[in-house]
Amino acid sequence: MSSPTDRANKVTQLGYWIVWSMVCIFLNVNIGGGIYGSTLCLAWVIGLWIITDLKNQGAQTGLAFLVILFAISLTAGGLIKGTDTALRIWDLPAAETGNRTSQELGKILLLILGTLSLKNVPHRIFESLVFWIPVGIAGIAAITYISGTGNTYGPVTFNVPSLGAQNTSGFCFAISLLMAHFSWGKTTDNTIRLLIITVTLVLGAALLATVSKGAVIQYIAGLLTFTKRKGQAFVGIAAIIATIVFLFPSIAEYLERLSSLLDLQELQQGTGGGRIFIWKSLIGSLLSAGPWHFFFGFSPGSISLRIPEGAVAYSGHSLYVDILYSFGIIGATIGAYWMLKIFRKILKSSPRDPWRNLQWGLFAILFFGGIFDSYIATAQILWLSCVVLAILYSSSPQEYQKLRA
Repeated sequence: MSSPTDRANKVTQLGYWIVWSMVCIFLNVNIGGGIYGSTLCLAWVIGLWIITDLKNQGAQTGLAFLVILFAISLTAGGLIKGTDTALRIWDLPAAETGNRTSQELGKILLLILGTLSLKNVPHRIFESLVFWIPVGIAGIAAITYISGTGNTYGPVTFNVPSLGAQNTSGFCFAISLLMAHFSWGKTTDNTIRLLIITVTLVLGAALLATVSKGAVIQYIAGLLTFTKRKGQAFVGIAAIIATIVFLFPSIAEYLERLSSLLDLQELQQGTGGGRIFIWKSLIGSLLSAGPWHFFFGFSPGSISLRIPEGAVAYSGHSLYVDILYSFGIIGATIGAYWMLKIFRKILKSSPRDPWRNLQWGLFAILFFGGIFDSYIATAQILWLSCVVLAILYSSSPQEYQKLRA
């Protein structure tokens, strides 16, 4: 049995992580140059990890350095040989193009380092983060709604500015909802369960209010892979929506827009951002650019595509298209290998491991989220992406490692 001193130390250690996550959520201000408050928090964790690892011969840091070197080499490969195509907008200032490349590459490196620095933290810390992150995000969503600052991108969509646009905010809400479901199964305390119910209702309302079809699909996919009770999951979703409509009658107009969830025409033009046009154009550009770019891509931050509405798209609006266009078939192969590796790792874990269900749910959200956009590489939520990837990459708790499927 642990002594009071041991328990006090445990609470103190968890307290640092709780404060860290709350700072990432509530103090995520834009500092400039694509850097946010949460970016500095993530850099702090990475710095501590590097210092600690170097004291222990630096094996993990050496591996990270090799991965970073490879990513930079792929980026350089895409920049070495520029190929002019009708799809690219070459009248952009060279400084602007270079700045975007360095920013996008910086986000990728932070994502890699952040995941490596978090993946070996004890599961009790993950458990604490998984509980408090939904509480914090529900809190910032409620504050944003009450303050009337949640309509940055239009009067009929909702977003939390510090989390990004409505689609990125919806991605965060979907992940937070899944974390809240996981925490429900980890406690029998009625007060904590009441808090989880409140958080779930707030996050559910916020998710619907984003009118993000992709986010709704991600949440449903994540929930269905998270739970073994599929029928109850649909009943639960219906009950949550009914409760939200009862408590927030104004949400009905958002549900009207969501009724066109399967309208594929919106993917082609209009509110879907012309995704199919963007995907076809970028992939066609890559295939017609010659063998060099087919293998190495055009480098991150190189997308500049004028869409039919007249605006310029600087993103492929799909993680998979972004990776393929930026890093070519080499980068796409590495990305596919990583996803397959995570899939097999979860598949081989013990069915009795409670983290297995959460990993399946998070994997589904990331997989389907990757179809709609590069959410995990959004600057405002790199910290959250690293937490999610670290949970996916982490080993099962020791008591379950001998009970693999």
